[in-house]
Amino acid sequence: MKFLLPVVMVLLVAADAQARPRRTYTYTNSHSSASFSGSDQERCQQEADYMAANGITGHVGSCIGSFEGVGYGSSPNCNTCTPSGSMRLTGDASARGRNGMWYRVRSWR
Repeated sequence: MKFLLPVVMVLLVAADAQARPRRTYTYTNSHSSASFSGSDQERCQQEADYMAANGITGHVGSCIGSFEGVGYGSSPNCNTCTPSGSMRLTGDASARGRNGMWYRVRSWR
């Protein structure tokens, strides 16, 4: 009986993990050749436009501000990562791709 309880618990955890859809976040910087210039707001818009034009769902280029969050979804206000500490939002831009998906970039300092 002592052996059966851990096996049942493992099976329940495995079944629960399969039942919940997993959300994947990509934190790659494979497109670092892209560069953007101007204010944080302008750079956020340039990066969002670039992501939308190329269907990129991860970070592009160097970090805008002290912290940058990117996201994609079905609305222009889709979620992005946010800083854990107190920072001021310095840029927030969205762009719609040909696929209908929205790409968003936000920066903080």
